[in-house]
Amino acid sequence: MQAKPTVSLRISEKAEINDLNFAFKAEQFIVPLDENTQSRRFAFSQLSMSKLRSIYSLITNIHARVNTPEDLEACMSDLQYIKVKMAYESGRERNKDVKDFISMTHLMDLLDQIHTYEQFVLYCRYAESLVAYFKFYGGRE
Repeated sequence: MQAKPTVSLRISEKAEINDLNFAFKAEQFIVPLDENTQSRRFAFSQLSMSKLRSIYSLITNIHARVNTPEDLEACMSDLQYIKVKMAYESGRERNKDVKDFISMTHLMDLLDQIHTYEQFVLYCRYAESLVAYFKFYGGRE
């Protein structure tokens, strides 16, 4: 019997991340399949690891304070503030690397879908997976 996802967040009309596929989806965003060559290519070669860490730290700062559903309730406005910081980081760079990363991975959009503790944990795991695969596939320092 195949396990069924217990929590999910929508990334498009036809796709979602859930507790069974979040790492797989993260890897697909970092190294998407090129339809022409049927090979994978690193999608964010101009994005630096330090810039990615600064985005990820916005998430981990809240994650460190949220250990229960009640903690999440107290931090819901902080999730909206992450969106503001992501928008700022996206707009301040001359190149579009940060904006493209946030847009293509849906990190900003997914924040509006977080209503439960389980969804928040899923979001954090997804974000961590993005960072891990970015580093694994050679993201530049």
